[in-house]
Amino acid sequence: MMKRYLFVLGFLTILGVWGCSVVTSGRPVGDTPVLVDPGEWEGTWMAADGGPVVVRVGDDGRNGRLRLAWMEGDREMVLKTADVILLKAGACHFANLREETEGGTSVYLFARVKKEKGLLIIWLPRPERFARLIDERILPGTASKEKILLGELGPEHMKVITSEDRGVLFDWENPVVLMKTGDR
Repeated sequence: MMKRYLFVLGFLTILGVWGCSVVTSGRPVGDTPVLVDPGEWEGTWMAADGGPVVVRVGDDGRNGRLRLAWMEGDREMVLKTADVILLKAGACHFANLREETEGGTSVYLFARVKKEKGLLIIWLPRPERFARLIDERILPGTASKEKILLGELGPEHMKVITSEDRGVLFDWENPVVLMKTGDR
């Protein structure tokens, strides 16, 4: 689950094995679908340390839905796909990927995203910061060494996440940056 989280939310940039917790939510993070222009989003995206990811827009861009496709595996390549929902809260945009847990329940992996001309910048959540806010009962949820699950997020919780009044919650220093290639 962790490798897929980094791979897909980094629009499938292979970042290697991850040795810490994952921040998830019971529901997608954000409250309003992002309007997605197919001309700006559809095509092939590349990262410096990963393979290509093909992006297609669903629902004519009205509901912030993207379909991603990529190849996985070194020797036996396998085509993989995933659906991402882009939601916003205020001026902040979040990419959300639904993941099935080992127990059969669904959670959402998420990241902050910003799209600029030909670039997609992705910031992953900082697990230790989210865990601290859950332990302090500022954010709802549960936190363990292996996983962090956010509970039901109300407007007051989204303000904490988007304003960062309670600390830097996303890894601003190590973004995943993808560049769109010339094809569509």
